Amino acid sequence: MNTKIRLLTLAACMYFFTGCDNGSTTTTDKDTDSTKMSNTKSDTMDKKMNMDKMKSNNGMMTSMNKMMDNMSSMKMSGDFDMDFANMMIEHHQGAIDMSEEELKSGTDEKMKGMAQNIITAQKEEQSKLRDIVKNSKPMKMEMGKHDELTKGMDDMKSDMGKMQMSGNTDKDFAMMMISHHESAIKMAKAELSHGMNAQLKQMAQKIISDQTKEIGEFKSWISTNK
Repeated sequence: MNTKIRLLTLAACMYFFTGCDNGSTTTTDKDTDSTKMSNTKSDTMDKKMNMDKMKSNNGMMTSMNKMMDNMSSMKMSGDFDMDFANMMIEHHQGAIDMSEEELKSGTDEKMKGMAQNIITAQKEEQSKLRDIVKNSKPMKMEMGKHDELTKGMDDMKSDMGKMQMSGNTDKDFAMMMISHHESAIKMAKAELSHGMNAQLKQMAQKIISDQTKEIGEFKSWISTNK
């Protein structure tokens, strides 16, 4: 009788521990599956964020290339002032398009703030430039002087060809805008040297002043956000 009771007790203990072990294994499996799902979701989100950044950077480069193509295909009128104004309208559009990409996909508040300022300022300047072109009578000038207008664009093309995109929207925006502003300054200096329209020369001086300041801000930001 005692032997029978001991056997029944042993069987009950074995059943109990087996059940506990199965429960523990099931819980562990659930935890593992949950972790896998969490990791997969995180990886998917990271990939989406990276894809969004690359689309933004591609958008900036597309805007820059479109601007350079439009400026390259622009027919020169022979009037230095009018050609400067028309080229600067297109040049500003490139900055506006890139700034809109920064607002859409950038994350740094400093860069997004600068992008908004560029959009506001350069749209206003575009409007003034169009009014000047509309209300001015073209005057033929020596075409050789136009080389100084196109030199800034050629230098920008060279810089863009050497630029290594980082994949970070804010950093790429800052780097591209430095090159973009430098070419605008060269064009504006050419207007000061060869232009005859007082309004355009005044705008050229403002472009040099404003964009030199912004280049300094972009470079300062890059040096602290390596």
